[in-house]
Amino acid sequence: MDEVLKALLNIQKDIAQQKQDMIDVKENIKESKESINKNIDEKFDRIEAKTKQLEEKIEKQQNSIDFLEKQMRKKNIVFFGISESEKNYEELLNNILHIINEKMNIACPKWEIESVFRLGRNKDKIRPVVVTTTTLSRKLQILKNKRTLDNSGLYIKQDYTPAVLIKRRELQDELQRKRMSGEKVTLRYDKIVEIKSNKQQNYSREKTSSSKTTDEPRETTSNKRFMSESPDNKSIEKTLLSTEQTKQVPKRNKPQNITNFLRPAQLTIATKASTSQDHEKTPKN
Repeated sequence: MDEVLKALLNIQKDIAQQKQDMIDVKENIKESKESINKNIDEKFDRIEAKTKQLEEKIEKQQNSIDFLEKQMRKKNIVFFGISESEKNYEELLNNILHIINEKMNIACPKWEIESVFRLGRNKDKIRPVVVTTTTLSRKLQILKNKRTLDNSGLYIKQDYTPAVLIKRRELQDELQRKRMSGEKVTLRYDKIVEIKSNKQQNYSREKTSSSKTTDEPRETTSNKRFMSESPDNKSIEKTLLSTEQTKQVPKRNKPQNITNFLRPAQLTIATKASTSQDHEKTPKN
């Protein structure tokens, strides 16, 4: 019996020891799991912060690229519908100049066109022509006269960046929906803008002009008061003027009236030929 009891006690001790070992293993696994999770979280936080920095850097670079593309296309106009009959660059340039000068009634010399080129690969469809002007004012004038190309099979548009083209394509549904609801809107660049009527524009102009002229009556009254305080000076000036008029010779054309029609080079010649008295009266350039 004693041996059996000893065996049972040993078995109980072994079971207890195994339980304790299992508990220790669980705790070790838990601690290692926590440390692993902590390390993973720290690494993930570092990766997330680095990813955020890279995203911000990419966004800044993309904004700078978009700005540069916008500046590069600032003076560009895209012509659509021009047949590809040209054989070289000069013929294409002459076709563009003919359209601008003859069909659009804009006096555009050759030097105001910086470059012209076809956009895309040569396929069955007629490729558009990108025209770069030397000045922004010339581009705006051409866009202003685009109505002259109606019913001619030709039309022109601004040269938008790919990002703006995608944005404009996405806004088409919203633009049509607002127009169907009765709103007067249009698509300008990459935004939907409300079209103001002439009455609203005139009202805004009158409002700004009225705000500028609120102080004018006070100035006139102050001037009148100042003028009324010195009647003696007026009488003296009148007497001096009358005496000078009696001494003067008969009237002749003032030289400054002629200078209004003279160019600077002609004005210098005229001033040398005039008398010393007339030279003092004429304004100096």
